[in-house]
Amino acid sequence: MTPEPERVVADIVAAAGGRLVSRIRLQKIAYLLDQLGAKSGFRYVYHYYGPYSRDLDAAVFDAEAFGLVEERYDRRKLDGARYSIFELKADVGAQEFSYLSDARLQDVVKRLAPVNATVLELAATAHWLAASEKVKDWKAEIIRRKGSKASEGRLTEAIQLLAEMGLPPCAAQA
Repeated sequence: MTPEPERVVADIVAAAGGRLVSRIRLQKIAYLLDQLGAKSGFRYVYHYYGPYSRDLDAAVFDAEAFGLVEERYDRRKLDGARYSIFELKADVGAQEFSYLSDARLQDVVKRLAPVNATVLELAATAHWLAASEKVKDWKAEIIRRKGSKASEGRLTEAIQLLAEMGLPPCAAQA
């Protein structure tokens, strides 16, 4: 049975400790959870920041409308770019998980929530290239698509994350 989309958002924020920063982070965590068998029901396409779901974007608005989460915005000090901060509403915090009832998946969210959003973007993109697009030289392709984002150890960290989760491409290919 497919969960209600707005509950998926609330459950991810709850598993992250009640607070999750960045829409990109939310998108990539949801994508990776689905690759681990979470079955959100969201469809993904490749977009600027890797796998992206319009369904999940819509679910964020519904989660806020139903009073499950609150989305507020802040700006980075470095360049003034705006980002989202999702917080679980206090009255839903005590409810049991409906979507992430598997403790293993809750642990994945806890592990991924503080990870740099660019590293998550690279991890999701590497998986997408290897598993969905079946790109044989996924490493060269991710460097071509992501440029400097794939430098400074971020791609290595992304591949290590995927290896920890048991998702392709495996660390031995990195």
